[in-house]
Amino acid sequence: MAVSLGQISKELFAQKTRLFLTILAITWGTLSIAMMLSIGQGLRVTFAKAVANTGQNLLIVQQGKTAKLFRGSHKNTAVSFHKQDLQAISKLPDVRYVSPQYSWEAKVTYGTKTNYQPILAVSADYNKIHSIDIQSPGRFISPIDEQQYSRVVVLGNKVLTDLKLKITDPIGKTIFMSGIPFKIIGIMQEKSQISAGRTTPDANTIWIPSATYEMIKNPTSMPSIAITYKDHTNLEVLENQIQRTLAFNHNLNPDDDSIIEFKESAKQQNTFDTFFLGMQIFLGIIGSLTLAVAGIGIANVMYASVKRSTRIIGIRMAIGAKTYHIVMHYVLEAIIATAIGGAFGLLLSGGLIYIIDFIPMNGPLFDTIGKPHPVLSGFVIACVVMILGLVGFLAGLFPALKASRIDPSEALSYE
Repeated sequence: MAVSLGQISKELFAQKTRLFLTILAITWGTLSIAMMLSIGQGLRVTFAKAVANTGQNLLIVQQGKTAKLFRGSHKNTAVSFHKQDLQAISKLPDVRYVSPQYSWEAKVTYGTKTNYQPILAVSADYNKIHSIDIQSPGRFISPIDEQQYSRVVVLGNKVLTDLKLKITDPIGKTIFMSGIPFKIIGIMQEKSQISAGRTTPDANTIWIPSATYEMIKNPTSMPSIAITYKDHTNLEVLENQIQRTLAFNHNLNPDDDSIIEFKESAKQQNTFDTFFLGMQIFLGIIGSLTLAVAGIGIANVMYASVKRSTRIIGIRMAIGAKTYHIVMHYVLEAIIATAIGGAFGLLLSGGLIYIIDFIPMNGPLFDTIGKPHPVLSGFVIACVVMILGLVGFLAGLFPALKASRIDPSEALSYE
């Protein structure tokens, strides 16, 4: 004996007001859980993008101090990086791009405007390491700039604002840094960013060729080295290789973990992912409770339906309907009611997210990480559908079990 969809529909819509209120509750519960999961997903994506914009597979190597005696070296001796360290690291098989990082703050002047700005001297590969795109027209530092010790600069997209300069076409203009003229060759495209290894975001930074800086300042050491490693790289192995390479170059103990310090963007990314995943799960649980309350309404409708159809159930069982036929009938009825409310809830969620995208969000936080957008992703929809299915199944199961235990002889005499 097959389950009759016509009979299910007739029983389901017999009490239209109660069904309408129940579907409304399911719609509200679905809207709640979908929006909470979408907001959590949006925050995860936003912060992941902000970390990735600092640099994919980024590893910063910083100078440390010795902690172990080794072949005449003493404890607490500062380790200084030099060009041969940079060259040695660049030859490691899992290193893709490498750049020195000389950072300082300089007096920057254009015309009568003056300000102190963070400066970073880097190599031509730095834009690939830090995911820096340049506005058109314009370009980043090139190998030729390095070879010719060119006095050129690339500006973060907020530097002109920091300097309070209203230059309509800055490319080719000259600014002075500590009295030395530099030609502007590029402006960075705007991007969200959570800094890794530096406190100053790229938007507020000025870049010059590292070779130019070395010629002008003649530094005694290289404060830090930025690295991009290959996707398949075992980061722990790579860090050990870098440590041993530098230890060999400086005649230090290769097992001395304190001679260098590492800052990993991947670790920062994992921290954010874990935090926002936990927050998303928490929001999902809150939304699920709202949906569970609506599921109680579905169960009440099913109990009323069972009571009203007691005689019909008895007739069906008398003519051969099995227990699973009765259970399937009322479970399916509950799932259909839940699906109707769930469909409306998901449609409303999509519309609400569309409206939220037009709401302006301004402030220092949004300037740093970018504007968060709720994301009604396939993962979110799958979670909502799975929870809806569970709620609908449980809401129909208990009334269905009650219906399956009805005695046909008593049901036939039921009024």
